[in-house]
Amino acid sequence: MYMKKLLLSLTLLASSFGFSQILTQDFQGTDWPPTGWTTETLVATRPWGFTTTIFNANGQATFNITGGKSAAKGWIAQDDDSHLTSPSFSLVGYSSATWTFNIKCGYEYQVDPFPNGDILARVSTDGGATWTTEWVEEDYGPYTDYETLNISIDMAPYLGQADVRVRFQYIANDADSMSVDDIVVSGNLGVSEVLSSAFSTFPNPVNNVLNIKSAENTLVNAIRIVDLNGRTVKSLDTNGVADIAVNVGDLSAGVYMVNLETEAGTAVKKFIKN
Repeated sequence: MYMKKLLLSLTLLASSFGFSQILTQDFQGTDWPPTGWTTETLVATRPWGFTTTIFNANGQATFNITGGKSAAKGWIAQDDDSHLTSPSFSLVGYSSATWTFNIKCGYEYQVDPFPNGDILARVSTDGGATWTTEWVEEDYGPYTDYETLNISIDMAPYLGQADVRVRFQYIANDADSMSVDDIVVSGNLGVSEVLSSAFSTFPNPVNNVLNIKSAENTLVNAIRIVDLNGRTVKSLDTNGVADIAVNVGDLSAGVYMVNLETEAGTAVKKFIKN
């Protein structure tokens, strides 16, 4: 019985190693837009920004979602088309991925009885040349004005794509204001046990430099080190090498997974940082 429990625990732990947060944004920083994010607007007097700059105190109380501020867009009684766009990220090597976010928007002047605008959640895989709409507020179903909507989008159509961006697009005339927050793209890596067994990591435990070596001369294009909560703590483009030395001296003590992206798939190795 003890051995069965131990094997089950190891299996559950191993299944979690492939999970990773690929993109996160909570808009709690000081710079607008956040690093890597871009905005465009048709109406100069209605830019995207923090709720703390877009709204007065009453508006902030209505549209703040979590923390002290969120990303926001104010309404105007004229044609408006604007968007907030993420930096590029890769879904290469992932077996599944999900895009989640929280959003507040009006119902009366967005959906019913006055469908004066749309808020679109969109995805691009070609540098922003074309966009696919994955969600629009009118498809959510009935909700109340400024209710926090928790949205989850399956990113399966974009698995294997190396240049993925997500966007919030606001198209309206005399509609309502809106805000968005807690943006996360997370995924599970498609781990090949055979591929992983071809790599060795040493020393393990490690103090400073972790060596990664391929017994079959498998070339590694990029590495990403994640903690057991799925957070990426270090990443490196290696551009096709079989032997790698990574300085991990700046990491806190604990257990980590190093994800090795190769042409044959993604290998995952565990190491312990002293």
